Amino acid sequence: MTTILAFIFVLGLLVFVHELGHFIAAKKSGIRVERFSLGFPPKLIGKKIGETEYCIGIVPLGGYVKMVGENEVEENYIPQPGDFMAAPLWKRFLVITAGPFMNFITAILLFFIVYWVTGLPVQKTGSTEIGVVTPGGPADKAGITVGSQITSIEGVEFADFDDMAAFIKERPNIELQVQWLDESGQIKSAALTTMEFGAVDSAGAEKLEGRIGVGPVFTYTPIGPWQAFKDGISATIFLTRQMFNIIWQLLTQQISIKALGGPLMIADQAGKAARQGFAALLGLAAFLSLNLAILNILPIPVLDGGHLVFLTIEALKRKPVSIKGRLIAQQVGMGLLILLMVVVTYNDIVRLVTGIFDN
Repeated sequence: MTTILAFIFVLGLLVFVHELGHFIAAKKSGIRVERFSLGFPPKLIGKKIGETEYCIGIVPLGGYVKMVGENEVEENYIPQPGDFMAAPLWKRFLVITAGPFMNFITAILLFFIVYWVTGLPVQKTGSTEIGVVTPGGPADKAGITVGSQITSIEGVEFADFDDMAAFIKERPNIELQVQWLDESGQIKSAALTTMEFGAVDSAGAEKLEGRIGVGPVFTYTPIGPWQAFKDGISATIFLTRQMFNIIWQLLTQQISIKALGGPLMIADQAGKAARQGFAALLGLAAFLSLNLAILNILPIPVLDGGHLVFLTIEALKRKPVSIKGRLIAQQVGMGLLILLMVVVTYNDIVRLVTGIFDN
């Protein structure tokens, strides 16, 4: 139940702010909005206020704002005042970019809240104390708990958590003898087998790394709101660069498409974050908000980025892209999105069957 509620909260928040961006920009631009929907049809509930129907769809995997004349397919269509296509080019550009922009702003604000409430995380140095244990992972199954301190692995002692993690990463799918002190100071030991995780080395080659499902201890340094806001911006910029780098690595096949995840992965991560606390859930929401913004500005027809490509062509040619051209491009874009959904859903199912979600 926690996973389901966390998934609904995170996805609902991100879709709402995205579509709210389109909606506000359209209204301010004098464009009529027929429908503001959270979720896709069939319609679950709805209420019409003024010219706009506000509704919730039964399929909770997105949402949309339907503007008058936005996707007109009639060849003899003539834009009327208040139609999307009747608005000046710059206004239409602002309406389309407003959705991703709202997701970027949301990411900054959520990171700001997390940093201001919790402070800046600082990893505990000179210690192998465990601060996080992944439910169902090798460490959890062996009896290692939060507060335990690893004393040795295969007889090797470590200066800190990072040294220990580096040792484990070099040993995927290998049985290791681990010794630790539990919270009461009692020495315990157990044999566990590391998990395998796909990674990329500095040369761009794929490799496997070992994991046992533990994380270090962090202390949090209180900071003021201005510093928290600056750190929120810095985190957003850093993650944006990382995401574009990942996209490039996917396109150049430096990273396998098997690394992509879909709704099941999002739900799983949302559930785990919720169990760690509300701040962790907000941090995940900020990260996913950024993902949603970047995904939508990719130049794929039917996404916001595809519409921006159409507007750019219109600006260069000084006339809109033909309806036939838009329909063909949108059909291709829809096909690509369906293919992507099939891939990520398959990846999710593989993770579910192999138990990676539980680790």
